[in-house]
Amino acid sequence: MKKLVAGLFSMSLLLAACGGGGGENEPAENGANNGGNEAANEGEYDLANGEELYQGNCASCHGGELEGGTGPALDGYSHDEITSAISEGPGSMPENLVEGEDADDVAAWVESQ
Repeated sequence: MKKLVAGLFSMSLLLAACGGGGGENEPAENGANNGGNEAANEGEYDLANGEELYQGNCASCHGGELEGGTGPALDGYSHDEITSAISEGPGSMPENLVEGEDADDVAAWVESQ
């Protein structure tokens, strides 16, 4: 239990250090919106865009392979958890580093890894 709490706390700090940007999560261009669904349908998102945005905005803190660094490792997080962290900027991570469809694309790419 202590490891789980420590891991979640670390993730919050790391995500906070790497995020930024503003705005609401928006549905993908084809009208898809994950709503409260945790599993992202990869066909609804631009995974290439998500990877490019991740590498340019997130990898410096979360690692090029999602292994973590100054930010937590990102394996095992749902689409909703990732978009929430991007939007809210937990810990030292700036909020809204990417927004709208871009945030959904990043979350879908991370979740797909």
